[in-house]
Amino acid sequence: MLPARVRRGSNSRVYLRNIVKRCLFDNVKKEFIQENGLSNGDTTKRSDIFKDYQLSVSKDKRLSGTWTLEQYEGQYRAAMYAAVKSANPNWKPGQKFDTSILDNVKRESVESTLVKNGNRLVRNSIDVSV
Repeated sequence: MLPARVRRGSNSRVYLRNIVKRCLFDNVKKEFIQENGLSNGDTTKRSDIFKDYQLSVSKDKRLSGTWTLEQYEGQYRAAMYAAVKSANPNWKPGQKFDTSILDNVKRESVESTLVKNGNRLVRNSIDVSV
């Protein structure tokens, strides 16, 4: 859930973008740990974040903004998967893992590796230190 002042829509675009991405990253990390790397549509709180974001921006920004958030969400999850797999090559989604591995995955680090490729955000490279 986004902070109340974001839900009211009283923020600059840069602040809004950063707070939403932070909330999304934190949620992805929490759920990645909770579900041992699996995506579970039954327990996720992601729709709350997306809904709050959509209500905080003008109608003409909702579709493109939500699409962009989905791109970030996928890249956050991919970075977490890569970090766990790097630390434990035999790990498979659904298996327990040492959650401290994810302490090395930072939102800013993931985002710094992203480049636009057509209409998608893709990783140029990723540096995961374990």
